[in-house]
Amino acid sequence: MNKTTIFTSIILLVGLAVCNNADAQLSKNPDKFLGNITTRYQVDYGNEKYYTLWNQITCENESKWASVEGTNNSFNWGSDNAYNYAKQHNFPFKFHAFIWGSQYPTWIESQTPEKRYTEIVQWMDQVKKHYPDLPLIDVVNEALPGHQQGTHYFEEALGGSGKSGYNWIVKTFEQRI
Repeated sequence: MNKTTIFTSIILLVGLAVCNNADAQLSKNPDKFLGNITTRYQVDYGNEKYYTLWNQITCENESKWASVEGTNNSFNWGSDNAYNYAKQHNFPFKFHAFIWGSQYPTWIESQTPEKRYTEIVQWMDQVKKHYPDLPLIDVVNEALPGHQQGTHYFEEALGGSGKSGYNWIVKTFEQRI
């Protein structure tokens, strides 16, 4: 055996030893969480109970702006199901997502950048009011230039790319969250 083969074997054995001793049930560790998403307003699936596998929850779609405020000033808090489930099982709920160039309300497209900014602030204020104790929030999602068709609506409303190329994202984080 050459030195490379011996080294690789040792690394493999150490890796296996570590994996065999790891406690995969992170939900027993109060300082860490292992989370997942819900889909279509579902948490538990049949006999499988979410809380036995995960100890953090994120709605995949139920808390996105288009799902909550598809009609301007009319709110559907379908994310309450997952939020309440997290409260019931004493683990964190993550709100997903304030700003995303996909799954935003289509009525935002006809607004001026100034009005869009006002609507963004109102959206964040409504979330803060409805969920005053959110421990985790995806503030901006998938913000790479050209990645999502509606990103420019938010970039314009939040002041543009600026010197960094991402000034609008910085401004989003500076909002009254």
